[in-house]
Amino acid sequence: MESTDVKGARILIVDDASSVRSLLNNVLAAHGYVVVGQLASGKDLLETVARCRPDLVCLDYNLPGSDGMGLLQSLHKAHPDVSIVMITGNNDPDIEERAADAGAQGFIHKPFSLTKLTQDLEQVVRARKLLKGIHKPESDAVPQTQTAVATAVIADDSATMRYLLSSILVSTGIRVVGLASDGKQAADAVQAHSPDLVCLDWNMPVLSGLDALRLIRASRPATKVLMISGRADREAIISANHSGAKGYILKPFDPEKVISTVKKLIPL
Repeated sequence: MESTDVKGARILIVDDASSVRSLLNNVLAAHGYVVVGQLASGKDLLETVARCRPDLVCLDYNLPGSDGMGLLQSLHKAHPDVSIVMITGNNDPDIEERAADAGAQGFIHKPFSLTKLTQDLEQVVRARKLLKGIHKPESDAVPQTQTAVATAVIADDSATMRYLLSSILVSTGIRVVGLASDGKQAADAVQAHSPDLVCLDWNMPVLSGLDALRLIRASRPATKVLMISGRADREAIISANHSGAKGYILKPFDPEKVISTVKKLIPL
């Protein structure tokens, strides 16, 4: 079934397993993507991207004869406007963080379910569209540490959402001093950095966003907490407010809505 969010999005598939390439091709085409090419190795990756001009690249981390992280870095440097989704069966917890730092905007973990696959890719496409609406600072050459008017920690178990929120905040002059993928990491990051603002996802592993919120408010009462959630029910909003949240943003969100809410919390 086609999704209006992804219809027409151009995608390149890079995986050494022909069965995976075939499966991805069939599933993605059925959902409205335009599959512009398939590669079994990273040998001609940069040239193929330049020629086919995809919006997204699904890139296998373990390609024969190639360094997956090196390919990711080279691709992101040569084509920064292309969204890269890493495909990996590796359970190394550091890979996702390093890949995100190197430019990956999403991750597909083998073995993957088709539902999770399409949801994750749709999230990346939506993030691309949202980021296009953000006005960049006049000079990207000025380091954010020199122009920052406030600091923030972002906590979300989705790497895509972490980097989307990071881009939004940096565009306003806020310096992101910490990224967390679970509630405990969020509380620890706030304790370590004492940020002005925390963007805190409601549903996170290890420690829920609500529990992390309570810890943060107890240890750093001056830090403003903005809850990010897909829950629109009144009970969730009341619970967040009673626990000390200063704002509540629903997913999927408009970057301008995030910016306007942040400006109410932090003088920019």
